[in-house]
Amino acid sequence: MLRCILLAILATMGSSCLQAGETRTWEGKWNNRKYNTTGPLKCVASSDDSGKWKATFTGLFKGDPFKYEATFQSKPMGKQLNLSGDAVIRGHQYQWTGSMKGNMLNGKYKSNIGYFGAFVLKEKK
Repeated sequence: MLRCILLAILATMGSSCLQAGETRTWEGKWNNRKYNTTGPLKCVASSDDSGKWKATFTGLFKGDPFKYEATFQSKPMGKQLNLSGDAVIRGHQYQWTGSMKGNMLNGKYKSNIGYFGAFVLKEKK
């Protein structure tokens, strides 16, 4: 369940002005507001020239490790990148939105089965 949430989270990243092909890493926590659960989350992502991102999200849900791949689209908006995407995790549809600004990656997600939450990640150098 949390794993699905995390993939949705993936869609939201927090930094701006990334060069195509550059890889960045963020770490922090996710939360599932439906069940009031939380855990560590890491995102490693890179973009291409068209603003498309590929990301790998890893973390823990109640001590159980998870890993999800995600893709999403970015759109520059002032000093941040607005992010959005869709994902299917364990057969469930997820939608997410987020932003990259400075060294932060923030996102919100929701699924077609009622899971919803957010994450806040800080870039790890």
